[in-house]
Amino acid sequence: MIKLNLKNSRVKKIVIACLLVVALVIQISFLSYLFKAIVPDSDKEDENVVMTYTSNGNIDYKVYLRPNEFIKEEYIGPGEAYILDLIDHVQIIPTYGFKSSEKTNVTGTNKLVARLKVYYKESSSNNSEILKREVVLDEKLMNFNESQYSSTNSYDLNLDYYLNILKEFQSSMKISMEGYVEVSYETSFNGKVGGASYNDEYSNMIRIPLSTSVIKIDKESSKEKTSKVYEADLIKTNKTVLVYVVAVNLVVFAIICILLKQLFIFTNKNEYQRTIGKLLKDYDDIIVNTSTIIDTSDYKVIEINEFKEILNLSRELLLPIMNYEVIKGSLTWFYVIKDDILYRYIVSANKLEKEKKQKDEKSFKNKLPKFNDLMLRVKEFFINLFHKLSDLLSKLKNKLSKKNKDDDKE
Repeated sequence: MIKLNLKNSRVKKIVIACLLVVALVIQISFLSYLFKAIVPDSDKEDENVVMTYTSNGNIDYKVYLRPNEFIKEEYIGPGEAYILDLIDHVQIIPTYGFKSSEKTNVTGTNKLVARLKVYYKESSSNNSEILKREVVLDEKLMNFNESQYSSTNSYDLNLDYYLNILKEFQSSMKISMEGYVEVSYETSFNGKVGGASYNDEYSNMIRIPLSTSVIKIDKESSKEKTSKVYEADLIKTNKTVLVYVVAVNLVVFAIICILLKQLFIFTNKNEYQRTIGKLLKDYDDIIVNTSTIIDTSDYKVIEINEFKEILNLSRELLLPIMNYEVIKGSLTWFYVIKDDILYRYIVSANKLEKEKKQKDEKSFKNKLPKFNDLMLRVKEFFINLFHKLSDLLSKLKNKLSKKNKDDDKE
């Protein structure tokens, strides 16, 4: 069995780099899952359909007339020409229908809205509106837990209200203009089937001219709208799954940050180079680099164990600290000379590595219990996460299997 020597910084860098690659792969996998959960799929297939639903509707109307000598009928049906001055009111009769292949819980609103739109007479085709008023005529809540739903409503629209607004505006502006009342029946809803959520809208509209003596009401009916809920939506809209996915993403991201920090600690500079570089940078005003080595035989040499001691000595004696690298990249002297005494502080690469090794071993022993406890917690978290995800996927699989059996029976 090959045993890695983790005391070697090169081996440490390789191990950390490998762990970082694994963590990045896991992170990318979970991020792609989240991305798919947020962005709609473009490759949904019919065999993955959980439910199909359709929306349809219509706006019918009757034009009720004022008493007059010309027309004896109480009202005129749709699709005819109408004399504007003879209109008493327009009865709006909107309908909406919903039908789905599965029982579904739906909440929403059915709203009847009238919009007065006024244009310059020569620019109505370019939709250059100069006045717009909107009135919500009626609004009803829609709430059901079935596979089929329908609603019918009725509302009497008084055109005089909108004609008066148009006349007042035209009188104040002193220009030629034309106006319309657009009446739309707008349905918006949110639905749930199993663990999936969906939302949709549907509307129909009629357009009533107000600027000519004889008018014809335009009807803009929407076609029947069919939509589908896919198998992927069962997981995408399940908050429990997404919460766990986000939690795992955060944990993996924290691990990546730790690994990156550890990786960049192992730079090309060793402990000796970092120590020398820091001393020269922090105390460049008092350290003097020399190009020749001093002959110590002419002096009484006193060894100093700490750089702070020779720094204090230099400041007390008002003398500079001389610096000479005896062995390049391995041994440097810092010394102060007072008369025939040489005070020397030695920076040795071997000594620094030995001290660092002892410090790391001591630190590792202190951190080991905490690290083991953290790893135990992480292990328990992933085990619980795995079990919960397995249970959830099993439930989804059972639901889909039951649905397929029911479809086979039908």
